[in-house]
Amino acid sequence: MNFSSTVSQKFNGFLLVQYLSGRFTYLLEAEWRRQLVTGRIEINGQLCLGDVPIWSGDTVSFTPDMSEFPEPAADLNIQILYQDKWIICVNKTGNLLVHHQGRSLTHNLIYQLRYGVGPPYPSACLVHRLDRETSGVILVARHVDYVGRLSALFAQQEVEKTYLAVVYGRPKQECGIVDSPIGRDPDSVVTYRYTADNRAVKAKNALTRYQVLGTRGDVTLVRVFPKTGRTHQIRVHLAHLGHPIVGDKLYGRTDAEFVEWRSRPWSDQVGIGIPSPRQALHAESLYFVHPWTGEPVRLEAPIPKDMGAWGLEK
Repeated sequence: MNFSSTVSQKFNGFLLVQYLSGRFTYLLEAEWRRQLVTGRIEINGQLCLGDVPIWSGDTVSFTPDMSEFPEPAADLNIQILYQDKWIICVNKTGNLLVHHQGRSLTHNLIYQLRYGVGPPYPSACLVHRLDRETSGVILVARHVDYVGRLSALFAQQEVEKTYLAVVYGRPKQECGIVDSPIGRDPDSVVTYRYTADNRAVKAKNALTRYQVLGTRGDVTLVRVFPKTGRTHQIRVHLAHLGHPIVGDKLYGRTDAEFVEWRSRPWSDQVGIGIPSPRQALHAESLYFVHPWTGEPVRLEAPIPKDMGAWGLEK
Protein backbone atom coordinates (compact mmCIF):
# COMPACT_ATOMS: atom_id res chain seq x y z
CA MET A 1 0.00 0.00 0.00
CA ASN A 2 1.30 3.43 -0.95
CA PHE A 3 0.12 6.84 0.24
CA SER A 4 0.98 9.99 -1.71
CA SER A 5 0.49 13.67 -1.00
CA THR A 6 1.25 16.80 -3.01
CA VAL A 7 2.95 19.49 -0.94
CA SER A 8 0.86 22.66 -0.71
CA GLN A 9 2.17 26.23 -0.57
CA LYS A 10 1.54 26.18 3.17
CA PHE A 11 4.46 23.76 3.62
CA ASN A 12 6.79 25.25 1.00
CA GLY A 13 10.39 25.10 2.27
CA PHE A 14 9.61 22.94 5.30
CA LEU A 15 11.93 20.12 6.25
CA LEU A 16 10.48 16.74 5.30
CA VAL A 17 9.90 15.53 8.86
CA GLN A 18 8.22 18.83 9.77
CA TYR A 19 5.88 18.34 6.84
CA LEU A 20 5.11 14.71 7.63
CA SER A 21 4.43 15.28 11.33
CA GLY A 22 2.32 18.36 10.60
CA ARG A 23 0.38 16.88 7.70
CA PHE A 24 0.01 13.29 8.94
CA THR A 25 -0.51 13.42 12.68
CA TYR A 26 -1.02 9.68 13.22
CA LEU A 27 2.76 9.52 13.81
CA LEU A 28 4.80 11.79 16.05
CA GLU A 29 7.88 13.62 14.74
CA ALA A 30 10.24 11.07 16.31
CA GLU A 31 8.32 8.24 14.67
CA TRP A 32 8.52 9.93 11.27
CA ARG A 33 12.29 10.28 11.74
CA ARG A 34 12.47 6.54 12.32
CA GLN A 35 10.42 5.88 9.17
CA LEU A 36 12.79 8.10 7.19
CA VAL A 37 15.69 5.67 7.53
CA THR A 38 13.64 2.60 6.59
CA GLY A 39 13.54 3.42 2.87
CA ARG A 40 9.76 3.76 2.79
CA ILE A 41 9.59 7.47 1.91
CA GLU A 42 10.08 8.98 -1.55
CA ILE A 43 10.02 12.51 -2.95
CA ASN A 44 8.96 12.76 -6.59
CA GLY A 45 9.62 9.04 -7.01
CA GLN A 46 13.14 9.18 -5.57
CA LEU A 47 14.09 7.40 -2.36
CA CYS A 48 14.73 9.86 0.47
CA LEU A 49 16.77 8.95 3.54
CA GLY A 50 17.47 12.44 4.89
CA ASP A 51 15.47 15.29 6.39
CA VAL A 52 15.65 17.52 3.31
CA PRO A 53 13.63 20.64 2.40
CA ILE A 54 10.49 20.12 0.34
CA TRP A 55 8.76 22.52 -2.01
CA SER A 56 5.26 23.31 -3.16
CA GLY A 57 4.24 20.80 -5.84
CA ASP A 58 6.53 18.01 -4.64
CA THR A 59 4.94 14.58 -4.30
CA VAL A 60 5.76 12.80 -1.05
CA SER A 61 5.03 9.05 -0.97
CA PHE A 62 5.01 6.67 1.98
CA THR A 63 4.79 2.88 1.84
CA PRO A 64 4.06 1.79 5.42
CA ASP A 65 4.65 -1.57 7.03
CA MET A 66 1.00 -2.23 7.90
CA SER A 67 1.98 -4.49 10.81
CA GLU A 68 3.15 -1.31 12.56
CA PHE A 69 -0.23 0.38 12.13
CA PRO A 70 -2.95 -1.47 14.04
CA GLU A 71 -6.19 0.16 12.98
CA PRO A 72 -9.27 0.78 15.14
CA ALA A 73 -11.98 -1.80 14.52
CA ALA A 74 -14.61 -0.82 11.96
CA ASP A 75 -17.69 -2.32 10.34
CA LEU A 76 -16.72 -2.68 6.68
CA ASN A 77 -20.01 -4.22 5.51
CA ILE A 78 -20.72 -1.57 2.89
CA GLN A 79 -23.97 -1.86 0.94
CA ILE A 80 -24.34 -0.18 -2.45
CA LEU A 81 -27.93 1.11 -2.66
CA TYR A 82 -27.74 2.75 -6.08
CA GLN A 83 -25.23 3.65 -8.76
CA ASP A 84 -25.09 5.18 -12.20
CA LYS A 85 -22.29 6.66 -14.32
CA TRP A 86 -22.01 9.73 -12.05
CA ILE A 87 -22.90 8.72 -8.48
CA ILE A 88 -22.76 5.91 -5.95
CA CYS A 89 -25.18 5.73 -3.04
CA VAL A 90 -23.93 3.76 -0.03
CA ASN A 91 -25.64 2.53 3.12
CA LYS A 92 -22.84 3.28 5.61
CA THR A 93 -22.52 1.25 8.77
CA GLY A 94 -22.57 2.80 12.24
CA ASN A 95 -18.88 2.24 12.94
CA LEU A 96 -17.02 3.57 9.92
CA LEU A 97 -15.19 6.80 9.12
CA VAL A 98 -15.93 8.27 5.71
CA HIS A 99 -12.28 9.16 5.05
CA HIS A 100 -8.79 8.51 6.39
CA GLN A 101 -8.29 9.85 9.90
CA GLY A 102 -5.65 8.97 12.47
CA ARG A 103 -4.66 5.32 12.13
CA SER A 104 -7.73 4.37 10.09
CA LEU A 105 -5.69 4.12 6.90
CA THR A 106 -7.85 1.45 5.26
CA HIS A 107 -10.80 1.25 7.65
CA ASN A 108 -12.72 4.09 6.04
CA LEU A 109 -15.44 4.36 3.42
CA ILE A 110 -13.45 5.97 0.61
CA TYR A 111 -10.55 3.50 0.86
CA GLN A 112 -12.97 0.58 0.87
CA LEU A 113 -14.82 1.92 -2.17
CA ARG A 114 -11.58 2.47 -4.08
CA TYR A 115 -9.81 -0.75 -3.16
CA GLY A 116 -11.91 -2.98 -0.91
CA VAL A 117 -15.21 -3.75 -2.64
CA GLY A 118 -15.89 -5.54 -5.90
CA PRO A 119 -15.99 -4.07 -8.39
CA PRO A 120 -13.85 -1.22 -7.02
CA TYR A 121 -14.55 2.45 -7.61
CA PRO A 122 -10.97 3.75 -8.03
CA SER A 123 -11.94 7.42 -8.46
CA ALA A 124 -14.65 7.65 -5.77
CA CYS A 125 -14.80 11.05 -4.01
CA LEU A 126 -16.84 12.28 -1.06
CA VAL A 127 -19.62 14.79 -1.69
CA HIS A 128 -20.76 15.21 1.93
CA ARG A 129 -20.03 13.54 5.25
CA LEU A 130 -21.57 11.49 8.02
CA ASP A 131 -20.07 11.06 11.48
CA ARG A 132 -18.29 7.78 12.16
CA GLU A 133 -21.18 6.52 14.31
CA THR A 134 -23.99 7.74 12.04
CA SER A 135 -25.29 5.02 9.75
CA GLY A 136 -27.28 5.35 6.55
CA VAL A 137 -27.40 7.01 3.15
CA ILE A 138 -24.33 8.82 1.89
CA LEU A 139 -23.77 10.10 -1.65
CA VAL A 140 -20.39 9.60 -3.35
CA ALA A 141 -19.19 10.92 -6.70
CA ARG A 142 -17.68 8.35 -9.05
CA HIS A 143 -15.03 10.86 -10.16
CA VAL A 144 -13.65 14.16 -8.91
CA ASP A 145 -15.07 15.86 -12.01
CA TYR A 146 -18.58 15.22 -10.69
CA VAL A 147 -18.04 16.52 -7.16
CA GLY A 148 -18.73 20.19 -7.95
CA ARG A 149 -22.26 19.75 -9.28
CA LEU A 150 -23.20 17.31 -6.54
CA SER A 151 -21.73 19.48 -3.77
CA ALA A 152 -23.69 22.45 -5.13
CA LEU A 153 -26.94 20.58 -4.45
CA PHE A 154 -26.08 20.45 -0.75
CA ALA A 155 -24.69 24.00 -0.61
CA GLN A 156 -27.84 25.39 -2.21
CA GLN A 157 -30.09 23.29 0.08
CA GLU A 158 -31.54 21.39 -2.86
CA VAL A 159 -31.23 18.02 -1.12
CA GLU A 160 -34.04 16.95 1.22
CA LYS A 161 -32.55 14.89 4.06
CA THR A 162 -34.35 12.77 6.63
CA TYR A 163 -32.82 11.04 9.63
CA LEU A 164 -34.03 8.73 12.37
CA ALA A 165 -32.80 9.21 15.93
CA VAL A 166 -33.47 7.54 19.26
CA VAL A 167 -33.44 10.19 22.00
CA TYR A 168 -33.82 10.29 25.75
CA GLY A 169 -37.28 11.31 26.96
CA ARG A 170 -40.13 12.46 24.75
CA PRO A 171 -40.40 15.96 23.24
CA LYS A 172 -43.46 17.90 24.42
CA GLN A 173 -44.56 18.62 20.86
CA GLU A 174 -45.34 15.81 18.42
CA CYS A 175 -43.87 17.95 15.64
CA GLY A 176 -41.57 20.88 16.23
CA ILE A 177 -38.81 23.12 14.95
CA VAL A 178 -35.45 23.99 16.49
CA ASP A 179 -34.33 27.30 14.99
CA SER A 180 -31.12 28.14 16.87
CA PRO A 181 -27.73 29.20 15.45
CA ILE A 182 -24.87 26.77 16.03
CA GLY A 183 -21.29 27.68 16.89
CA ARG A 184 -18.36 26.42 18.91
CA ASP A 185 -18.83 26.04 22.66
CA PRO A 186 -16.34 28.47 24.28
CA ASP A 187 -16.60 26.80 27.69
CA SER A 188 -15.79 23.27 26.52
CA VAL A 189 -12.33 21.72 26.76
CA VAL A 190 -13.30 19.71 23.67
CA THR A 191 -12.35 21.97 20.76
CA TYR A 192 -14.85 20.40 18.36
CA ARG A 193 -17.87 20.65 20.65
CA TYR A 194 -20.68 22.92 19.40
CA THR A 195 -23.63 24.57 21.09
CA ALA A 196 -26.91 26.18 20.08
CA ASP A 197 -27.27 28.57 23.01
CA ASN A 198 -26.26 32.23 23.29
CA ARG A 199 -22.66 31.31 24.18
CA ALA A 200 -21.98 29.98 20.67
CA VAL A 201 -18.88 31.42 18.99
CA LYS A 202 -19.15 32.39 15.30
CA ALA A 203 -22.64 30.93 15.23
CA LYS A 204 -24.35 30.19 11.93
CA ASN A 205 -28.08 29.91 11.32
CA ALA A 206 -29.38 26.36 11.70
CA LEU A 207 -32.89 24.96 11.42
CA THR A 208 -34.10 21.45 12.18
CA ARG A 209 -37.65 20.04 12.07
CA TYR A 210 -38.61 16.88 13.93
CA GLN A 211 -41.54 14.49 14.24
CA VAL A 212 -42.17 12.08 17.13
CA LEU A 213 -42.77 8.52 15.89
CA GLY A 214 -42.99 6.41 19.03
CA THR A 215 -41.92 6.03 22.65
CA ARG A 216 -40.99 3.03 24.74
CA GLY A 217 -39.90 3.49 28.30
CA ASP A 218 -37.60 6.50 28.55
CA VAL A 219 -36.57 6.68 24.89
CA THR A 220 -38.29 8.01 21.77
CA LEU A 221 -37.83 7.52 18.05
CA VAL A 222 -37.97 10.77 16.10
CA ARG A 223 -37.71 11.55 12.41
CA VAL A 224 -35.54 14.59 11.79
CA PHE A 225 -35.47 16.97 8.83
CA PRO A 226 -32.39 19.24 8.89
CA LYS A 227 -32.88 22.22 6.62
CA THR A 228 -29.29 23.44 6.98
CA GLY A 229 -26.14 21.33 7.21
CA ARG A 230 -24.08 22.60 10.14
CA THR A 231 -21.48 20.45 11.85
CA HIS A 232 -23.16 18.06 14.33
CA GLN A 233 -26.44 19.93 13.68
CA ILE A 234 -28.91 17.17 14.58
CA ARG A 235 -26.95 16.10 17.64
CA VAL A 236 -26.58 19.68 18.87
CA HIS A 237 -30.21 20.67 18.25
CA LEU A 238 -31.69 17.57 19.90
CA ALA A 239 -29.44 18.07 22.93
CA HIS A 240 -30.44 21.76 22.97
CA LEU A 241 -34.07 20.61 23.00
CA GLY A 242 -33.29 18.60 26.13
CA HIS A 243 -33.38 15.23 24.38
CA PRO A 244 -29.85 14.11 23.46
CA ILE A 245 -29.38 11.13 21.19
CA VAL A 246 -28.92 7.82 22.99
CA GLY A 247 -25.27 6.78 22.84
CA ASP A 248 -23.94 10.24 21.95
CA LYS A 249 -20.67 10.45 23.86
CA LEU A 250 -20.11 14.14 23.08
CA TYR A 251 -23.52 15.79 23.47
CA GLY A 252 -25.10 13.30 25.84
CA ARG A 253 -22.36 13.43 28.47
CA THR A 254 -20.18 15.95 30.28
CA ASP A 255 -16.80 17.13 29.05
CA ALA A 256 -15.08 15.11 31.77
CA GLU A 257 -16.92 11.93 30.82
CA PHE A 258 -16.15 12.42 27.14
CA VAL A 259 -12.44 13.07 27.76
CA GLU A 260 -12.25 10.00 30.02
CA TRP A 261 -13.90 7.90 27.29
CA ARG A 262 -11.49 9.18 24.62
CA SER A 263 -8.48 8.42 26.81
CA ARG A 264 -9.16 4.68 26.77
CA PRO A 265 -7.72 2.29 24.20
CA TRP A 266 -9.92 1.70 21.16
CA SER A 267 -10.75 -1.81 22.34
CA ASP A 268 -12.21 -0.37 25.56
CA GLN A 269 -14.03 2.64 24.19
CA VAL A 270 -17.37 0.99 23.47
CA GLY A 271 -20.02 0.63 26.13
CA ILE A 272 -18.50 2.53 29.07
CA GLY A 273 -21.68 3.39 30.94
CA ILE A 274 -23.41 3.97 27.60
CA PRO A 275 -26.66 2.11 26.73
CA SER A 276 -25.78 2.00 23.03
CA PRO A 277 -22.31 1.28 21.58
CA ARG A 278 -22.85 4.09 19.07
CA GLN A 279 -25.00 7.19 18.73
CA ALA A 280 -28.48 6.08 17.63
CA LEU A 281 -28.61 8.28 14.52
CA HIS A 282 -29.39 7.03 11.02
CA ALA A 283 -29.48 8.90 7.69
CA GLU A 284 -32.76 7.54 6.36
CA SER A 285 -33.10 9.19 2.95
CA LEU A 286 -31.91 11.77 0.44
CA TYR A 287 -34.15 13.33 -2.21
CA PHE A 288 -32.88 15.55 -5.04
CA VAL A 289 -33.16 16.22 -8.74
CA HIS A 290 -30.38 14.40 -10.58
CA PRO A 291 -28.04 17.13 -11.94
CA TRP A 292 -27.31 15.20 -15.16
CA THR A 293 -30.60 13.45 -16.00
CA GLY A 294 -33.04 15.94 -14.50
CA GLU A 295 -34.97 13.05 -12.92
CA PRO A 296 -36.05 13.08 -9.25
CA VAL A 297 -34.04 10.64 -7.14
CA ARG A 298 -34.95 9.27 -3.72
CA LEU A 299 -32.31 7.17 -1.98
CA GLU A 300 -33.33 5.30 1.17
CA ALA A 301 -31.66 3.05 3.75
CA PRO A 302 -33.84 1.00 6.13
CA ILE A 303 -33.46 1.45 9.86
CA PRO A 304 -30.51 -0.71 10.99
CA LYS A 305 -30.97 -3.67 13.29
CA ASP A 306 -29.32 -2.04 16.29
CA MET A 307 -31.78 0.86 16.26
CA GLY A 308 -34.74 -1.34 15.35
CA ALA A 309 -33.99 -3.48 18.39
CA TRP A 310 -35.36 -0.71 20.62
CA GLY A 311 -38.84 -1.81 19.50
CA LEU A 312 -40.05 1.69 18.72
CA GLU A 313 -42.78 2.27 16.15
CA LYS A 314 -42.03 4.20 12.98
